[in-house]
Amino acid sequence: MSEKENCPKGCDASGSPGPFIGFYGLPVLLTYAGIVSAVIGICTAFRGELVLSMVCLIVSGFCDMTDGTVARSFSQRTEEEKSFGIQADSLADSVSFVVLPVAISLGMGNDGPLSIAVYAFYVLAGLIRLGYFNVLASRSGIEYYTGLPVSAVCAAFPVIWIARQFAEGLPVALFDAAMVLMALLFISRIRINKLTRTGQAVLGALAAAGIAVILLLDRCGSRIRPGCLRRGVFFC
Repeated sequence: MSEKENCPKGCDASGSPGPFIGFYGLPVLLTYAGIVSAVIGICTAFRGELVLSMVCLIVSGFCDMTDGTVARSFSQRTEEEKSFGIQADSLADSVSFVVLPVAISLGMGNDGPLSIAVYAFYVLAGLIRLGYFNVLASRSGIEYYTGLPVSAVCAAFPVIWIARQFAEGLPVALFDAAMVLMALLFISRIRINKLTRTGQAVLGALAAAGIAVILLLDRCGSRIRPGCLRRGVFFC
């Protein structure tokens, strides 16, 4: 039967009423929020507002971490809603944790031929990983990830950024080096245990702390120097 024959007026093939296609439950709204944050981060990176881009990366990571947990708490979801959530999450990840990190690194001035090669490898590895995850998404009960989740970049980049505020000698090319390492781990066969709810709570607290530290360092407008720390002075 055709879509028109299966659905009453005002709904789509999934049976969802309303003027627009798609799903709009709380779990997928978190996914939407994450990708909106990523798009803002990409735009601000090209405008040179890298602090805001880094904050957006963390926010996208938080949304990605929580949407699955929230989704599993909704036991009445249809199979269409579950499938849509998996696909939407993967597409959002490709923007949040593949494209956005490239934009941030470009915004920091890593735009030479070597950097471009790094970005190509990073994007390809991210694509392979996300596609592989989609193929295996129907397998339930797996307690571990195969390879490093692409969302790991939302922890790695802020840590490097903060470290560079404390140590002026750290080169900006560290971001490219981190991308090469993560790309290799994306497509590796290492097993990484999935986070428990306690682990998610800890990471959520660290994400909030990371945003606070990044904004504080930016507002103070000065690098923290080790000599100042030894004297008990944070900014000098």
